[in-house]
Amino acid sequence: MSAHQRARRMVGYLPAVLQSGAKIQAFFSTLALELERMEAGVGRLMRSRWYALSRGFPPDDTTQAKSDSELGRIAALFGLTPRRGESEAYFREHLAALVDLHGVGLSSAPALLRLASLVYMARQPPDIQWEGDVAVAHLEVPRADGSFRSLRLELEDNPRVQTSASFRNLGANQRLLTLNGGLETEVPQISLKAVEREIAVPVLRHVESGLDFIFMGRIPLGSTLTLASGRPALIDGHAVTQPVIISHPTRFAGPDQVGAPTRFDAPDARFSVFEENGQFPDMPPGESHWTYDTLERQEVRAYLFGWSETRQREAEAQALERRATPRVDLRFEWSEVTPATCSLRIPVDYIPPHLLIRGEDLQVPGLPGLIQELGAAMEYGRAAGVRVRIELMFPMPAEALVARDVPLSMTIDSSFRDQLTAQEALVSFGSTIELQETFDTPQEELSWDGVFDATRFDTSRFQP
Repeated sequence: MSAHQRARRMVGYLPAVLQSGAKIQAFFSTLALELERMEAGVGRLMRSRWYALSRGFPPDDTTQAKSDSELGRIAALFGLTPRRGESEAYFREHLAALVDLHGVGLSSAPALLRLASLVYMARQPPDIQWEGDVAVAHLEVPRADGSFRSLRLELEDNPRVQTSASFRNLGANQRLLTLNGGLETEVPQISLKAVEREIAVPVLRHVESGLDFIFMGRIPLGSTLTLASGRPALIDGHAVTQPVIISHPTRFAGPDQVGAPTRFDAPDARFSVFEENGQFPDMPPGESHWTYDTLERQEVRAYLFGWSETRQREAEAQALERRATPRVDLRFEWSEVTPATCSLRIPVDYIPPHLLIRGEDLQVPGLPGLIQELGAAMEYGRAAGVRVRIELMFPMPAEALVARDVPLSMTIDSSFRDQLTAQEALVSFGSTIELQETFDTPQEELSWDGVFDATRFDTSRFQP
């Protein structure tokens, strides 16, 4: 409603005798103009307080000028400041997405991935799916030339990490401590390296379970024996025929009972546990203790009375007549579930364009700047007490394998379907592997009557 229309309406409310007064009409005209100015001011105030209508900023403005704009002051109420290279339109989306996340919660996996997508200035909202226990976000992110490309982010709660405990120059019967700091029970892989001299029939004892792990063979000087649960032993990566005996020396019979079952070296002595290449002991969360030693020939004979005579002699020949335990390097390896941790995996081949712009300090943030911004976003959204770890991924395109078989020649070509070209500072990279195995061209020709069947390689049969 214009000021003239408002003045006529107010004058019309007066009695007819007063409506013709010039001073009265001037008074209401002035009042209508003031009301019009007040209405316009209220409208400007309301628009400046609404993120979709507030006055924005040019994309080339400094961060300080962007923050001082109407839109920047609204965002400051939520702790959000414009970034270099961030357009006005995307900053409005950023602000709306942040307010929406505050309404649904910031500490969930989809919320954390969406916070990460805002760091990349990706199109909103991102496509977030679950692949098993891993939350995956598929983003459409801008390139420096204005085009868009796809990007994959992964977020895993309580990820598994490889853990190890190493002991160097270890002597016999020293008590060793391993600590499983994860949430679940794990099974270790054990490596023993002979550093002093050859080791004959080494034995490891797990103190908590009382189990003995006996390798019925020898470890040459400088070689490493690897023991894994349920698998044959390996020396320097090669499988050996000597078994690993898992035994518990405690018998079923009581220690005071008279008779063969209670004797350690009797043919029908019974162990509570005795198996070859069996299951290793579980390492529950917390501490586990171990000891290392070797067995002499008489002790090996006592363990193996139930075996055939031939196997007993072969096993006894591996042990020394008298115990001589050399020093060893011992290593325990296992994977454990990291508690109160989530891992964000990002591709290392992409950096957002706004982090490739030289800043006021004349430095280009690059990958360190991206990790810093992602870390701040994760800290903003994570639950209290939860650590966030950012891991770099090296994405590789899908590989295509083609095998061709021709007479006296077999060629295998391995290539990638996607052609990767350099368009940015760090771009996707790939490789091409070509494996060719061919025979030399025969220098002599032989001919005879007969046919081969349809099989290939070395299984063909000549039929005269």
